[in-house]
Amino acid sequence: MRTTFTKTALTLCAVYVVVFGGEAALEWWHAGSPGLSATSWVDVNNAKLVDILSPMARGYNNALAMLIATIGLAIPLTANMHTPKLIDMFLRDRLNQGMLFLMALGAANVLFVDYLIGPHFAPMWAFRFAVGGALLGWALVIPYFFYVVRFLDPSNILRRLKDDTTRIIDEVLAGRLEPNDAQAQVHERLFQIGTIVLKSLDRADRGVALEGIWTLKLILDYHGERKAKLPAQWFVVDRADFIGLSSEALELLNEEKTWFEMKALTQMFLAYGQALAKAPDVVSSISDANRVIAVTASKRGDPKALELSVKYFNNFLREAIKKKDVHSIYDIFYEYRLLARDLRDQPGLLHDIAHHFRYYSDLARAGGLEFVAQLATFDLGYIVRRAYEVESPTAGSLLKTVLDIGHEQKGAVLPLVVKAKLILGGFFLEKGLMEEAKIVRENLADVAQSVLATAEHELLSASRSFFEVTDRQVNFEYTAPERREHVHEFVHSLAPAAG
Repeated sequence: MRTTFTKTALTLCAVYVVVFGGEAALEWWHAGSPGLSATSWVDVNNAKLVDILSPMARGYNNALAMLIATIGLAIPLTANMHTPKLIDMFLRDRLNQGMLFLMALGAANVLFVDYLIGPHFAPMWAFRFAVGGALLGWALVIPYFFYVVRFLDPSNILRRLKDDTTRIIDEVLAGRLEPNDAQAQVHERLFQIGTIVLKSLDRADRGVALEGIWTLKLILDYHGERKAKLPAQWFVVDRADFIGLSSEALELLNEEKTWFEMKALTQMFLAYGQALAKAPDVVSSISDANRVIAVTASKRGDPKALELSVKYFNNFLREAIKKKDVHSIYDIFYEYRLLARDLRDQPGLLHDIAHHFRYYSDLARAGGLEFVAQLATFDLGYIVRRAYEVESPTAGSLLKTVLDIGHEQKGAVLPLVVKAKLILGGFFLEKGLMEEAKIVRENLADVAQSVLATAEHELLSASRSFFEVTDRQVNFEYTAPERREHVHEFVHSLAPAAG
């Protein structure tokens, strides 16, 4: 943004030099190349110099009035839309300070030079400086208007907040800023980003909300890369930093060194609650950003930050179930499933994720969302298959978690749960895991042959693309052609027991 201002200002100055210089050179040549004294009023009519400066002073006043009026109207209005701290950001900006100071100084200088000129005194260097300053001021007016308008763009506000936050982290690393002071500044900027996202959602401005969410993700990445080098005092917080948290919760934050992640993810959680049922694309972006944050934390070896992201996934699920927002639950289950895929080398966490799937599917069922509970079986089945493919030590317990989900409720068979288990049985036959296939077979022994036949037919005939537009789009009942034979074989192996 400042680069654009500089380029525009230099371009206009160059245009001024070429146009005005060419105009003067043409007139000078046309007049027969007179001496410089021919264009000077010095000692001839000094009052003429005052006449020249008078309209210049009025022009300066008009320019300064336009700038102040624009700033006085645009900044408060925009601050009310995004964040009240925008006013402070604007006033702290060096270019804004420089422009306002330059215009005020130029206007005052013209009046002062006008005052100095007398019948027998012509301060020509001051006069030339005043004229040059006026020309420069008017050359900068248009680029500065562009700069102010772009300054108010919420994308640029978010970028400034991100740059400020990363700068504070760097200053703490370099020892130029005390950790306690830096924490207060970081709190303020993260709150500002969260406020911008919330107000954007209120106005259904989803684009700005999405940018704000991704800005939080980028800040967390930047902090995570430097976390190991930050001083110990940086990770110590108190009740003033987290009003409402218990002393035990604060103690955990200090032990786990996750206050920064907690602040940023809390802003995401607040945005998630606002976006539910109002902005589905923002809900999806929040859960996707949280998954990326969790995977990044895992890659850099920060298990506590990873666990915190998983906890926020659970918070997202609970909020979506409370609002009975099936789309959001569907989306979070998918992101949770992808997270489990990326964390397959962490058996303990995989086990926890499977437990969370089961817990929240039961919670959804209790809330009347039976479809959600059945959907969870498919996603859990996917996690089990990935666990067996990488020979995870937790694969057996994951399988038990899936099979513990009942495929019958109040005397009625749940077809989606049966299908998910059939896909799992076919997978075990494909991989030659006969013992696991036997366990699934025994679990489905009470299912009627007619139900199995219908489930098999629907699985083997399901198209890859779901018949409605969804975030996943792939039909979760779809069975790849190379796996259909194994599903068919597994279903027919159930026939005697079912009969």
